[in-house]
Amino acid sequence: MASERLPSRPACLLVASGAAEGVSAPSFLHCFTLASSAFNLQVVTPGGKAMDFVDVDESNARWVQDFRLKAYASPAKLESIDEPICAVGHGVAALCSATNDDGSWVFQGYSVTGPSVYELIRAPGFARLPLVVEDFVKDAGASFSASEPDAMHVVLDRHLVTGQNASSTVPAVHSLLFLCGSR
Repeated sequence: MASERLPSRPACLLVASGAAEGVSAPSFLHCFTLASSAFNLQVVTPGGKAMDFVDVDESNARWVQDFRLKAYASPAKLESIDEPICAVGHGVAALCSATNDDGSWVFQGYSVTGPSVYELIRAPGFARLPLVVEDFVKDAGASFSASEPDAMHVVLDRHLVTGQNASSTVPAVHSLLFLCGSR
């Protein structure tokens, strides 16, 4: 598997959700595969909670099984990170738990994207979502933007790259590569 720890590679963090709804295996696999060619990767989740993968099928089941055995698959705590961060789709919700000592949101004043309200409403389980990213971001003092539902949309602000949905995975990772290359 890619992303064995190599000293010559810069480190990169992948933000994943620790939510009960799980992490999309195809989207995470794509993101991980792209980023692992250039970085030593570490996964972060709110509180360091383990990831539960969803949408696992015969095309990715073996990869998911192998991934779980690697040291970098044990998530670090999102709240302790100050390096470049990339979150896509529902993974952006993981950023909402990152707060400063005074309780303010770490990304207050940033520009962010994530799943649009329209995209969320179409999904089963909308009424059970613990939060709506768009509402949280605006209430916490940041700017939120979204494109058409299911369209590719990425926002880069300082050390944070966010993607609206799974269609945004590739350009989000490319933006992360650009960001890390410019440091």
